[in-house]
Amino acid sequence: MRRLTLVLASLAFVLATLVTPALAGGWAVTTFDDMPGQIVSGKEYALGYTIRQHGQTPINVDKTEILAVAASGRTLSFPGKSQGAVGHYVATVFFPAGGTYTWQVTQGAFAPQYLGKITILAAAGTTSDDKKVAADKTAADKAAADKALPADKAAALDKAAALEKDAIAGKAAAEKAAGVSNAVTAPASAPVTQSSDPLKSALPFAAAAAAAMFIWRLVTMLRATRRTRATA
Repeated sequence: MRRLTLVLASLAFVLATLVTPALAGGWAVTTFDDMPGQIVSGKEYALGYTIRQHGQTPINVDKTEILAVAASGRTLSFPGKSQGAVGHYVATVFFPAGGTYTWQVTQGAFAPQYLGKITILAAAGTTSDDKKVAADKTAADKAAADKALPADKAAALDKAAALEKDAIAGKAAAEKAAGVSNAVTAPASAPVTQSSDPLKSALPFAAAAAAAMFIWRLVTMLRATRRTRATA
C-alpha cells in the first residue's frame, strides 16, 4: 500500500511538471515600439514590436507576421523579422489603397494578438480600397461587355445576311413567275385544214360528169325526135 502511494505521488509530480510549462506558455502579448501618427497608402512603414509571454517576458517565436484584412475581404500579410533583443521583430507594411482594415499579429504557437481596426489614409490621386474594388468591378464589366460586343455584332451581320438572302430568293421567285406569265399567250386561230376524205374530193367531179351526161342525153333525145318527125 505504501509503495502504491509513492508511485501515485511520483506520477502526480511528473504530470504536474509537464503540465505547468504548458499552462504557463498559454498566452502572450504584443506591444509596438512607436506607431506613426497616420499611415498613408502607397508608402512603406517599418513597424517594430515585441512579443512577451504573459505580457512580461520577451520570447522568440518560430513565426510571426502582421495580417491586415480590408473591408473587401482582401488580406495583406507582412512577415516579421527578428531584430535586436529577444522577442523583438520588425515588419514592413505597405497598404496599396486607403480604407479601414482589421489587423492582428500572429505570435507563433501563441494565440494571435488582435489589434482592432486601423484607418489608412488614401494618398493624393488614389482611391480607397472600397472605391478601388468598385472601379475594378466596373472595368471588369466593361471588359466583359467589350468581349461580348464582337459576338453580338457577328450575330447581327449573320441576321442581315440571312434577310438579304431571303430577299434575293423572293425576288428571283417573283421574276420567274412573271416570265412564265409572259410566255403564256392566247392560242392562235386554228388553220384552215383540207378534208382528206376522197369521197368529198370526188363529189364535184361526179356532179359535173352527171350534168354532162344529162346534157348529152338530152341532146341525143332531141336529135332522135327531129329525125322521127323528118321521116314522118
